[in-house]
Amino acid sequence: MKILDSNFRKELYKNLIEAGYDKAEAQKIVGAKYFNALKENVMNSLTTLVNNTSEDNFVTLNEEWLANYNNDISELVKMKEYV
Repeated sequence: MKILDSNFRKELYKNLIEAGYDKAEAQKIVGAKYFNALKENVMNSLTTLVNNTSEDNFVTLNEEWLANYNNDISELVKMKEYV
């Protein structure tokens, strides 16, 4: 998902400003899209994990996966208050 890339979010924000949106409105649009995409990404990761387990395909979670998951959850908590 492109919106998860910080450079894409910056460019989207810039384009919204250039299109005539005020700063607060542009931030809200980008923030809402980012929050929804990040939430969907976390849910997809968890669904894959559950499906693998259901199919007796037991996957060990590595430190990178856990760190990414924890970072995504922390970001969702912060963004929830914003959007």
